[in-house]
Amino acid sequence: MQIPRERNPRDEAILAALRDAAVLGEIMADEFHSTYEGQERAEYLRVLAGTVADLGGRLEESDRRVDVAFGDRRIAILFGAGRGHR
Repeated sequence: MQIPRERNPRDEAILAALRDAAVLGEIMADEFHSTYEGQERAEYLRVLAGTVADLGGRLEESDRRVDVAFGDRRIAILFGAGRGHR
């Protein structure tokens, strides 16, 4: 019998960021729908930025959008409707 664990919003943000960073490093599309839909977006972006940096990229945030850059390649991170990458 497994004891159900209460989901911690911060843990969910971290797991989503790690999962998404791995996918972002491999895709060639120009936009990506984040798998994270929770309230801890700042934590998600913090972990995503660190993981993307470990993969040789960087996160670029502006008032209107978030991009992941790997060299000359840019991938827009979209939040909200849709899941996964296109």
